[in-house]
Amino acid sequence: MKQEFTVGGKIVRLTHEQVLSKLKGVTPGVIKTHGVEVNGLTYPVKEAFACITGLDLLDFNTNQARTILIKLGFKVKRIG
Repeated sequence: MKQEFTVGGKIVRLTHEQVLSKLKGVTPGVIKTHGVEVNGLTYPVKEAFACITGLDLLDFNTNQARTILIKLGFKVKRIG
């Protein structure tokens, strides 16, 4: 089911499956504080969200990304 969110003044429409597809084959960066588990890997939340949506990292905050990824059914965790 596609969900719609407004982030940085832009409307973003995503499904759980789109997140899986867009991050397939993407190597995770270094996690500083918050990670999201996708396809058996843990990605930095903001990096993953930027990759999925095409938004610039400065267009949204970590809490927005965390909330949306959780609503889409992903496990988000605090690291460290």
